[in-house]
Formats: sequence, C-alpha cells, structure tokens
Amino acid sequence: MIITLKDTTAAEVASRIIEMRDQRGSAALGRVLTLIVVVDDLIDVDRAIEISDAASREHPCRVIVVVEPAEPSGPARLNAQIRVGGEAGPSDVVVLEPRGDAATGLDTLVMPLLLSDTPVVTYWPNTPPDNPGEHPLGVFAVRRITDSRQTECPMRTLMDLARVYTPGDTDLAWSGVTLWRALVATVVEGFESAPTRIRVTGHATHPSSFLMAAWLHRRTGVPVSHEADPEARTLTGVHFSFEGGAEVSLTRRAASQVAHLARSGLDTTYVNLPRRSTQDCLMEELRRLDPDVFYSEVLTEDLPRLPEVLDLLSPSGGNA
Repeated sequence: MIITLKDTTAAEVASRIIEMRDQRGSAALGRVLTLIVVVDDLIDVDRAIEISDAASREHPCRVIVVVEPAEPSGPARLNAQIRVGGEAGPSDVVVLEPRGDAATGLDTLVMPLLLSDTPVVTYWPNTPPDNPGEHPLGVFAVRRITDSRQTECPMRTLMDLARVYTPGDTDLAWSGVTLWRALVATVVEGFESAPTRIRVTGHATHPSSFLMAAWLHRRTGVPVSHEADPEARTLTGVHFSFEGGAEVSLTRRAASQVAHLARSGLDTTYVNLPRRSTQDCLMEELRRLDPDVFYSEVLTEDLPRLPEVLDLLSPSGGNA
C-alpha cells in the first residue's frame, strides 16, 4: 500500500502509519532499528529504497528516506509518501521531501517517526556531509554510514571523514573488503615467519585498496606499499615477500569472482572471493551497532601515513 501526502506534517505522517497498520491488522512489532537514508535529490529515492529494502530483509526496520535540499529557502512545506506492506517488504518506508524552512530542522522533522526504544542508524548513499557526527540526522544516530566510493574524489572524501571521525562513523569502502581481510588473515596465520615486505595492488583512487594496505600495516607491522593496477576496479592483489625470495600472493582479476592463492613451491589454490554489493555492505554494517574501534584506528592513524595516500592527495597528485 502506498499513500502520498501533500503539504503535510510529520505528526500526520506518523498518525497515518499507525492507521494503515491497524487497518492491515499488524503493528510495528519486530522492528530492530530506524534506518534514516539521506539523499540529495528525488531521483535518488528509488535507489535508496532498493538498497534499504534488501538490508531490511535481514534487519526489519523503519526506513525514513529524507530528501535534503542543498539550499533550503522559502516557506515551510512537507510532502511525504508512506509505503507499508508488499511495496515496502518487511519494513515501513517513509519518504520525506521537506522544502523551504521545513528542511532547516531535519532532526525535529523525523523525531515523530522514530521507533521508540530502538537504535537509529543514518546512512548517506551518495555525498556525505562535512561532518556526519554533527549533522542534524547524525547527532542522535548510534551508527553513521557513508559511502566514499560514490563520490567524485573517493580518497579525498575518506580523508576528510577521517579528520572529523566520531565514534560510530563507518564507510562502506571498509566493509567492501571484509572478505578480503578475512581471507588474508587466514593466510597470514599460516606463515612460519613474518614477511619482510607487503605490496597491495588496486585501483589508483579507489579507497578499498588503500584501506587494505593500512589494515595490513596495523596487523603485521610490516612496511606496506600500494601499487596502482591499470586494469583494477577496486582491489586486485596482496603480495607478501619473505627472506630468501619466497613469495605468497592472493590475487583476483578485475572481472573475476575467484581469487588465486599462489605460494612458492606449491600449486596455486583457487578461492571463492565474490564482489560485494552495496546491499551486502550495508547489511554487514547493520549487524553491529557499536563503534568499530579497529576501523577508527585504521582510518585515523594508519591510512594518513601511507606514502601513496600523501602523494595522491598532494596538489600535484591529480584527482583523488
């Protein structure tokens, strides 16, 4: 069921949700959180609902999609849409389009729609705010999720987020390499001696390969370098060098879903390593609502120290 409300109020929207649920003989039971999705334009709403719908099948929630205008001006006005039932999957979906002065108090606007006694997660699928922790819809959220990969300059965006990091912040570039980190951790545990050098190959400006390099440095304490792969879309390989010339590498071609684990003196092993969708990454982030301490350390301490990051963000480093 879909209902569109013109020139309405948040209180009226909340009342209509309850009314619709009563008419269908159901209530907002089993909802584990409120997911606020902030987009820049109405054209982004359907994509936001598609992503949140997939995530809500694992984490039943109320989804509030807020269309935040760049420069709100004029008289206050609120248009809204409510989706309950088949169109919304297992969740309630509310789309809010505030205009004029109604967009200057977004926290007040969404308050009547938040589920009581459940945590709030705020997600920016496109361009994140300058400081998610101080954004009106991020202040009261236990987790704030951004996606630097969707911005024009991903690494610059990620480093800007590092400078204003607040416990509870995370970025989908980090969850995008979870499978890589898990597999590499297993490989590292099998080493009889520590590597002398580690090399990560990946896209020249994609944040995931840089995060992987920073994570490896924190985990091993071994010098890690990042090498641009002209064929890469994201991350294509992790290479370990040992004394005596031995090598171990985990690589995945740009268009492949299978990784190759090569070790000196042994046959190559093939390992399933599928690409992760945005929905997969968001579902992972919703599984834990406490601050990711390890991510904060990698983001704020290790990532800024990578020489390749410093070169990339230098005035002569090109578009990051």
